[in-house]
Amino acid sequence: MKRLWFAVLFIMIAAAMCFAEQHYITRFYGDMSERIETAVSYDKTDDERLRGAIYEIKDYWLKNNDLIFVLTSNGVLNDLSSHLRALDETEPGDDLYKVQALLDIFYENQKISPTNIF
Repeated sequence: MKRLWFAVLFIMIAAAMCFAEQHYITRFYGDMSERIETAVSYDKTDDERLRGAIYEIKDYWLKNNDLIFVLTSNGVLNDLSSHLRALDETEPGDDLYKVQALLDIFYENQKISPTNIF
């Protein structure tokens, strides 16, 4: 009977870790998307606010990238990281849209869905 309780305990721990990982990924995706949308809105209008928004994107990435790399596969993250580091603060142009597209791909690959399970 003890073995059964250990198995149940380990399954509950694994389920809790999966839930926490999904919550963190969803929150990270939402926060990054919001920051990117803010930078896109400043792209053509305000250079000073654009620099601040891009600095905020890079800072948020640097604060979270270690845990993101530990939690997930690194394929899309390597591309996302290189595009974020190369993001120009004065003339981001289409780079913001590339970062958003890579972030969307990353989220699609990480969220729980039937296509990701089977």
